[in-house]
Amino acid sequence: MLNVLKTDFYKAFRSVSFWVISVLNVLFILFSSFLMFSVYVTALNEPSDFSELILQNVLPFFKFIPQFIPQCTFLIGIFAVMFAVSEFSYGTIKNIASKGYRREFIYLSKLITALVVAVINILLSFATSFITAKVMINNRIPEFFNIDNTFWKTIGKYSLQLVAYLSIAIFLAMFFRSLGSSLAIFLAFVFLESSAAALIDKFLKDVLNLEFTVEPYTIFGAFGDSEQIIRGVIVLIVYISIATVVGTYTFKQRDIN
Repeated sequence: MLNVLKTDFYKAFRSVSFWVISVLNVLFILFSSFLMFSVYVTALNEPSDFSELILQNVLPFFKFIPQFIPQCTFLIGIFAVMFAVSEFSYGTIKNIASKGYRREFIYLSKLITALVVAVINILLSFATSFITAKVMINNRIPEFFNIDNTFWKTIGKYSLQLVAYLSIAIFLAMFFRSLGSSLAIFLAFVFLESSAAALIDKFLKDVLNLEFTVEPYTIFGAFGDSEQIIRGVIVLIVYISIATVVGTYTFKQRDIN
């Protein structure tokens, strides 16, 4: 397992996609941070009822770090898909399997590598957001940099959602083994998940007269209800478990061409 991981880490960090995704992530976070902090600076410099509304009601919900994890999810997911599919395209995965490594280790190694890349990109996002906030806001809003229980709870929620999305990205890549198909389905899942859940909820309510809602059982909406944290954790663990178990099983059963 360790040998497979070392090989995957080496290939991942030397790949062009890793550096491109990381640079795009930093630029994306920098742009988003600049726009968001500009609003706060304007509210500070130009007092008004609207400015007071922003500072009192909007500001507490936007710390300088957590809100950027979901924004970089799709970029990290793109890397995960590209990295896993490239192993089939270049025939690398066939060579690894021919050396007698267990298929479970090969599959899990791709997922772990994607998670490590995610951690690196999240840290880059943290640094980018923090530096931008320090330059633009500094000590004018000291509470903006407070790290409390809510901060860590938010980090935990978004991180678990990120793991769930990455587990699905790896599953799609290892199952379809085609960049076009895997990437299209993954991006459709990430961006259309909430819309699909809303349509299903509308159908259940208007047509079947059911009060059951699907959204809390999606990755995107797992933590929509702040009172149901445990349920959200269970929902995401189920997604991660099913994607990993089914992905590993199908990878073991199919030939590697």
